[in-house]
Amino acid sequence: MPKKDSILFIVESPTKVKTLNKILNSKGNNYIFVATLGHIKELPPKSLGIELANFEPYLTVLPEKKKLLSKICKLLPKAKKIYLATDPDREGEAISVHLYEYLKDYLNSKGQNKPSNHIFKRIELHEITPYGLETAFQNERELDFNLYQSWKARRVLDRLIGYLVSPSLSRFFKKPLSAGRVQSPALKLIVEREREIENFIPQKSYSLLIYVISKNNEKFELTLFSSKNQLVKTQSKEELLDIYKKYFEEEEVILEKIKEKLLKKYPPHPFKTSTLIEASGKILGLSPKETVRIAQNLYEKGLITYMRTDSVRVSPVAKESAKIYIERIFGKDYVGEERKIKTKGIIQDAHECIRPTHISDFSPKIPLSGKERTLYELIFSHFIASQMKEALFKEISYQFRRKGIKGYLLLLKEKVLLFDGYMRVLGQSYKENQGFDLKEGDHFKVVGYEIKEHITEPPERYTPHSLIKKLEELGIGRPSTYPTILDILFKRNYVILEGKYLKPTPLGIAVSDYLSEKTKSYMEYNFTAEMEKALDEMCEGKRDYVSFLQEHYNLIREYLSR
Repeated sequence: MPKKDSILFIVESPTKVKTLNKILNSKGNNYIFVATLGHIKELPPKSLGIELANFEPYLTVLPEKKKLLSKICKLLPKAKKIYLATDPDREGEAISVHLYEYLKDYLNSKGQNKPSNHIFKRIELHEITPYGLETAFQNERELDFNLYQSWKARRVLDRLIGYLVSPSLSRFFKKPLSAGRVQSPALKLIVEREREIENFIPQKSYSLLIYVISKNNEKFELTLFSSKNQLVKTQSKEELLDIYKKYFEEEEVILEKIKEKLLKKYPPHPFKTSTLIEASGKILGLSPKETVRIAQNLYEKGLITYMRTDSVRVSPVAKESAKIYIERIFGKDYVGEERKIKTKGIIQDAHECIRPTHISDFSPKIPLSGKERTLYELIFSHFIASQMKEALFKEISYQFRRKGIKGYLLLLKEKVLLFDGYMRVLGQSYKENQGFDLKEGDHFKVVGYEIKEHITEPPERYTPHSLIKKLEELGIGRPSTYPTILDILFKRNYVILEGKYLKPTPLGIAVSDYLSEKTKSYMEYNFTAEMEKALDEMCEGKRDYVSFLQEHYNLIREYLSR
């Protein structure tokens, strides 16, 4: 039986419970763990559920969560301290607020409205490790109602758009359809890209390669440039052939100048949600939804930091651990230096980047599925690479001229790898050339030519991964929303996958066009990004809840009245 001094620890996932129990109760503590399995309250499924006078939502307890809440209430006499340890984001804050309100109401009803001596504290688990828990306990706090207001505003705004605009859409198309604050601009991106491809007219151009041989019978391929160091491109082959015959055919050229410069190739930043989704798609072939689901498992097992983040910040402790690891495995020369990170707009900087929690060993000791292991190894390798020294190259440029000809020069370029740096970890191979054994003043005989054709390519359709990258660039959506955006577009038959690419259906194109005309502002990327910014400002207490929603409600009504 639990002792009187038990501590109630509420999280979202049962997997977290297993990990936390190993850490916290192994030293004789008496924590009681409960998992909520997501939200406990929600808007009604078949009505608007919003009081339009003040935009307060009618949130009710989900029927399937009543048994769980009853269980938690029965534990309250045994635990006077309650840690609300739901996920460290808006969604998690909302679950904690709803739990707090429900449990306080229960305690008040049992105590005839006398204050109870229960202590509720909110903690954020950015990593489920002994260090992560120690940090969380040191920074325990009260509930953040600004953060909750931001969640509520987003939820209410999504409901207003969904329940007021979607019926108009459905009536017009005579079938059940939906519009959304993020899904509709995402659809517009896909439709616009399709039209770019349809309207694309390829353009041809040509450049000239000239073959020369040295006195030692070595053959080199040189490219024709203007004297201003620009690649010579023409619209006709004949023009290049004329240049070749007039200035170079069967002539000699001289190696006039050899230039060298040092090039640095910097390591990537650590992963955030969007870049992890992109990399796992390219390297592992995982879908965005699958990537986030597997990353969630790794987080709950205590192997990586929280995976819904738009920050690439690294804690000082993790930096030091990475430095020790890099020095031990690769040597001191591979340890990277501090880099300044430019940030755009508001980011969730309370979160770190996505990184391994244990940076001493590449292979976790706990059982993992094949996909969990490959994703973990990708995150581990990428993080270590991000903390390493840049790769160094020497670029050698050989500049040739024909004597007496001033309008043209011929170039040969070569890159020599001097130091592989972070590329060693990421397995990025590079041809290790030593440069050509050539000297200024050497003479070469022209022995032939080749006219190279260049054809402009249409833009590619978006993949699920490149669409998410584009949405982030535009400031549309947040890490927690990325995996669900595409689900809705597929479910509504607005988009299909053709190979690995997203292609809008005729219905998707028609819906995008209708919304672009009917609800123009909501389909503009800057407008949608500004809405996201306003929600972030609400987190900081800089934006008023009611006035923000009133502004958007008025706009929706104006659109629907047309």
